Amino acid sequence: MRKIRVLVACGGGIATSTFAAEEIAKIAKSIDVPVDIIKHPLADVQAIGKEFDVCFVTSKYSRDIGCEVVSVGGLITGLDEEGATNKIKDALGRANERVNQQS
Repeated sequence: MRKIRVLVACGGGIATSTFAAEEIAKIAKSIDVPVDIIKHPLADVQAIGKEFDVCFVTSKYSRDIGCEVVSVGGLITGLDEEGATNKIKDALGRANERVNQQS
């Protein structure tokens, strides 16, 4: 089973994305989806998005980047954290199915 290539992006690609990446890694482990997580500033997403299976952003982002983009601001704000967690589980599950069906 190939690891899912995950991009996590926030404004600067440092603090908020680090927290989000740690939470996403925990969620992935809880549903037995192997992930390789890379963090970047939001400004890099358009240029590198196609290299990933799924992208999680901590703010709104609506451009097509070649992979699914999921906003996970609820992890950061605590507002609808359960909803954000469910979106992450669903997106990781879809990416895992896509990637590992192709193998």
